[in-house]
Amino acid sequence: MRKIISIFLLLVLTLVTAQAGERQEEKPREVLAIVEQGTPHQGFCDAAKRWLDANAGRLNIHVTYIFNLSKVKKGWLNQFKLILQLNYPPYCPPQAWSQAAADDFEHYIDEGKGGYVGFHHATLLGDIFGAGPMWQWFSDFMGGIRWKDYIAPTCDATVITEDTEHPVMRGVPNSFGVDKDEWYTYNHSPRGNVRVLARADEDSYSISTKVKMGDHPVVWVNEAKKARNVYFQMGHDKTLFDNPSFLKMFENSIRWTLGDINEEKHESYAANYARAPRFQALICWDPSAEVAHVQFDKDAVDFFHHLTYGEGFLMDTTTNFSLYADRLNDYDVVVMLNTQPESEKDRLAFQRYMERGGGWIGFHAAAYNDRNTHWPWLNEFLGCGKFLCNNWPPQAALVTCDNPGHQVTKTLPAEWVAPESEFYQWEQSPRKNKDVKVLLSISPKMYPFGIKDVVKWGDFPIVWTNTKYRMVYFNMGHGEEGFSDATQRLLFTNAFRWIVSRSPKGDPFMK
Repeated sequence: MRKIISIFLLLVLTLVTAQAGERQEEKPREVLAIVEQGTPHQGFCDAAKRWLDANAGRLNIHVTYIFNLSKVKKGWLNQFKLILQLNYPPYCPPQAWSQAAADDFEHYIDEGKGGYVGFHHATLLGDIFGAGPMWQWFSDFMGGIRWKDYIAPTCDATVITEDTEHPVMRGVPNSFGVDKDEWYTYNHSPRGNVRVLARADEDSYSISTKVKMGDHPVVWVNEAKKARNVYFQMGHDKTLFDNPSFLKMFENSIRWTLGDINEEKHESYAANYARAPRFQALICWDPSAEVAHVQFDKDAVDFFHHLTYGEGFLMDTTTNFSLYADRLNDYDVVVMLNTQPESEKDRLAFQRYMERGGGWIGFHAAAYNDRNTHWPWLNEFLGCGKFLCNNWPPQAALVTCDNPGHQVTKTLPAEWVAPESEFYQWEQSPRKNKDVKVLLSISPKMYPFGIKDVVKWGDFPIVWTNTKYRMVYFNMGHGEEGFSDATQRLLFTNAFRWIVSRSPKGDPFMK
């Protein structure tokens, strides 16, 4: 009898312990909502609070609301699994954020202590509204942007879903309407620094306005940060909480940042087989250029043609850019091989294409720019000064990877020997431009560099991207050795794939 009682008590204890464990596992996740008060966005913030409170049980969260950051000290934010920034502006300390709060938030995001979902005012960045100097870290977090303007009064617009594979966009239509919002513009598009999930169709605005971006992302994530994060440019009016597409994105973003849902892995096929041509590229070259450039150009055309095998993409090749200047928008990327637009009309067409989200890869003389070029915008586009000097004759060079974490260079060694070429040096160096990311440079170990024309010193980037545009420039492009090296071919392929994957038409490699 005593043995039976002992067994019974043991079973009861086991059951109680299991139930206690289940209750512990079901403990709500702590969420912090930083809420703006007393502005025209009060309706949105109040509607967000009502929705969160009504759905907290279903989402298994407990939300703490704060309206200023006075209590935030070092490590205070770490108790929360998710931070919601409900329009609270990112003004530099000591305006909206204390220095302690700003430092703790930066650590929280950089170290991945939890998730983040921000709305609308989170990109109100710049020396504006008497808020003091811009919070540079927050600008970088939002894609390296600065607030420029907005459409006032508010207007309706259609939002286009770009990245249907991302968990935040799961179940969201390919396009949907958003009513009565302020559509912000920035000094440049964040695309290239962030993964764009959706963009605004500027042709769909319900009012006539000259305030436009060209390429206008409105939902994105910054994958360079350890914390899972999402930013929504929408967030002006309470009517968003009557919008089923917005509510779907909002709930998805909470679940994704908390780790409840992840990107789907399609295990039925190890490869994503293309069934049709997925994007279009235009390759431009000049058969009348110097012999060494034409040698490279012909090899480059052959290289890109090989990438089309199996209907990888559609490729048009031209030796007359003017024939295509009026329909550049048909192309996801334009590749310029030692050539550039010459007429004022063609240059303006190319500028408009790039400012509206066009893609560009340029080689060597495509960026040549001296006092005789007479194209000031080219300097702005490249992010550098004019041609300064070069080595001669062409020779191989030890090159250094400046940004090993970038998609273009992440598969490359830290140092390697690039095939022989004539390399240009610029004054000023593109590295001095805050919008430029230098990816590859001539190693200082090469100095003195050259035989006849000798470069003796100086900063020597040879591959970079200006983050204001969807572009990569390669200084390589001279002679018949450009495609002789597997590492350099990999570099070119990485860049081509990266530029195309960020087309406003969507990511063709994910379809």
